[in-house]
Amino acid sequence: MIRCESQWMCEMWFATIFRRKPATTEPLLFDETFLRRLERLSLQTQRALRGTPIAGQHPSRQQMPATIFTDHRPYVHGDDPRYLDWHAYARQEHLLVRLGEVEQDVAVSVIVDTSRSMTVGEPNRLRLAIQLTGAIGYLSLSHGDLVTVLTGGQLAPVFGPARGKTLSVALLRVLRALTPTSQLDLAQAARVVARQQPQGGVVVVISDLLTPLPIEELAQHVPAPRWQVMVLHLLSLAELAPPLHGPLELVDSETGERLEIDLTEEELAVFRTAAQTWRASLAARCAARGMAYAPIMTDWPLERQIIPFLRARRFLG
Repeated sequence: MIRCESQWMCEMWFATIFRRKPATTEPLLFDETFLRRLERLSLQTQRALRGTPIAGQHPSRQQMPATIFTDHRPYVHGDDPRYLDWHAYARQEHLLVRLGEVEQDVAVSVIVDTSRSMTVGEPNRLRLAIQLTGAIGYLSLSHGDLVTVLTGGQLAPVFGPARGKTLSVALLRVLRALTPTSQLDLAQAARVVARQQPQGGVVVVISDLLTPLPIEELAQHVPAPRWQVMVLHLLSLAELAPPLHGPLELVDSETGERLEIDLTEEELAVFRTAAQTWRASLAARCAARGMAYAPIMTDWPLERQIIPFLRARRFLG
């Protein structure tokens, strides 16, 4: 993990992010205060994940000689004498090395949906997806993790793999430049992640899931327990309970296909029921494959509601 060695260095580092205002009137993704508070959190990762010992801050199942005791093993030539358990030697007359669980880094890959449907509605889902990607990426870089960002529509990552808090500036710059794409291929993105990080890690999918989520195929490419998959489903109230009625022409935001209908109250009730069933089905299918699922409403404030919600769901800690 890269740390600021003095208050002056910290101030200079944050100034690097915020020294220039964007040329457009679009607000910044985050302010300095939010980023400082964000650093107090961390991704909640499973011990089964494989990372680099001592390089990060996540718990692991790896045991190495340590002063914090969890187990013993017999002494072998070359072991550091600092970790010998002399109390055990006095009782048993055998040299034993004290073992303790070591912290590790993990590979964190974020697959963000940039398809056209993400730009429909208010608030804008794509901006929220970019903010969530930036928050997760910044948090992971600050804790020494290896971060990769994919958009689901390209073969190569748009950022990473990269490690180090100083690269947060480049990450936020890349995210601000993201534009809508015409397609989303989550399975392809998962294949890229699995090929780049064969040891496993965390995969975070951020999408409206209007493109069908290939849960079973994702589970084949990034299976548990070597991989920990988190699905953040962005939803708007207008989708779950649309304020529509009467004759309408609906346009598919992805394909441009048009459909003329005449909505009645009975049909809207059927739609609302189907929307709830769809959400419940996604959650059940994810759970059956060892994936975590969290529905996030687009009108929730990021810091006041989404972050506490993710902490309650044990995505963050």
